Amino acid sequence: MRAPASSSTSLKPSAYTSGAGPEHAVCEEQPEAFHIASQLGADNFTSVFGALAPDQPCLVEFYASWCPACKHFAPTFEKLATFLKDKRFGTGRPLYIARVDCASEVKLCGEFELPGYPALYLGVAPLFAAKQHKQLRAYDGKRELRDLALWVGRYFNMTLAYAESPTAVSADGSKQANGVAEAGVAVARRPLPQGSEWSVADVEGATLQLWRIVTTTPLLHRGPEKRDALRDVLTVFAAAHPSASCKAGCARLVASYNTLWPPGIEDAPAALLSAEPCGPPAALVFDGNWVTCRGSKPDSRGYSCGLWQLLHTMALRLPESSGASAPAAAMMAFLLQFNKHFFLCEPCQKHFGRILTSPEASAVKDRRSLVLWLWRVHNEVNERLRSIEAKYGHSTTGDPVFPKEEWPALESCPRCKAGPPGSEQVWVEDEVYDYLVRAYGPNSAPGADGSSASAAGSGRRLELSLGSSRRGPASALPALLLPGVGVLAAAALLYGLLRSTSGRRRGHGGGSSGSR
Repeated sequence: MRAPASSSTSLKPSAYTSGAGPEHAVCEEQPEAFHIASQLGADNFTSVFGALAPDQPCLVEFYASWCPACKHFAPTFEKLATFLKDKRFGTGRPLYIARVDCASEVKLCGEFELPGYPALYLGVAPLFAAKQHKQLRAYDGKRELRDLALWVGRYFNMTLAYAESPTAVSADGSKQANGVAEAGVAVARRPLPQGSEWSVADVEGATLQLWRIVTTTPLLHRGPEKRDALRDVLTVFAAAHPSASCKAGCARLVASYNTLWPPGIEDAPAALLSAEPCGPPAALVFDGNWVTCRGSKPDSRGYSCGLWQLLHTMALRLPESSGASAPAAAMMAFLLQFNKHFFLCEPCQKHFGRILTSPEASAVKDRRSLVLWLWRVHNEVNERLRSIEAKYGHSTTGDPVFPKEEWPALESCPRCKAGPPGSEQVWVEDEVYDYLVRAYGPNSAPGADGSSASAAGSGRRLELSLGSSRRGPASALPALLLPGVGVLAAAALLYGLLRSTSGRRRGHGGGSSGSR
């Protein structure tokens, strides 16, 4: 039997105060050492660049620790930094190299209006100190070492040809040849959860971080398309968010949306940007601590884990008031809007976009097919990331304690796979669906859907109901959790969203057959 996961992570007491949001939650443990680049944040970014000479050339990578493409790029950037560290540029100075994690420095990264992650900028120190991003040189080529070196050389009017550096030692002490970890190291199974499979704290934390990303990144709250997309996202949250606080808060925003961001206004006004989608921080379960999404190191799991939990739980809560197809249509619309407008990881956006326009996605017609499709997609993404982690090592991607693997684990759902002895077992989708309903449906975690923490879920282990195929409670939305005007506004907008989505999905037709 595998060891259980720890239930929470320790954060500084000041991590979530004054409405600062979860992006300021900093683990007591320091981030992994990066060989060459300095790790900067809002507390030292301006002072560090301000203290450098006016002609000091600088290279800065803006990344997000939750972004798979950034994790994939991390060993490449480290190799580039190693290659550049002893060279002299411009007035004979070495290049100052730094990194900023936009997952924890959302406001700082928003000041640079980044088009996506990872993003690289070259320029002199005063431009970085003053956040003059339009005067910096941005990289828009292939993320290959040869191209990156040529780009740096062109900035300094010189030819710079990349050459491999000797074998290095990674941050975790393992030997690497050109940044790739040695193979042959056994990877442990990921620990089983204690109690519920998800937590209200984590879906609240993911919601708050998404909101912070949107409201502090000007490109994400500018223009009529972004205005409509943000309203659509809030509408789905108001209809199906598993946190009563977030559900009620988003319903209030939907009800007053035209006042907060009037039609015809290009940029979202300050009143909307300062709004609290989940209500006052003191009323939330989330206090800056990731619980079931806690990673073994500060930059792992967390936000991305919370987003997956949010998707699985909402799929089982979207109302069927407009018919059996309503949950599927609403969720697919939500995913299309999120992916197109608010997913800053460009390679991830393209990959997920192909998934959303695939024949399999077009076949999602009701709640059951939606829940099972999301489960298959989650496993597909896990497998894709598992291959990256296996290639580059856990020191730069993923979490060594929580390796990507198929789920649910047989320890949690023994009946989810079946097959003759000695043959490969296959998924039994009826059993998988029942498991997902029990694991993510209404009242499946302490405090979910407005229930008391002591009554909801009772911390039960799902594998204890081994012989049961009973479904969880019906996914009715408790209207008492929302103000009346919020319910009516959300319902009306959700109905409009379903109608527009139906037209858009019909318009895709068979054009998605070659998108995988």
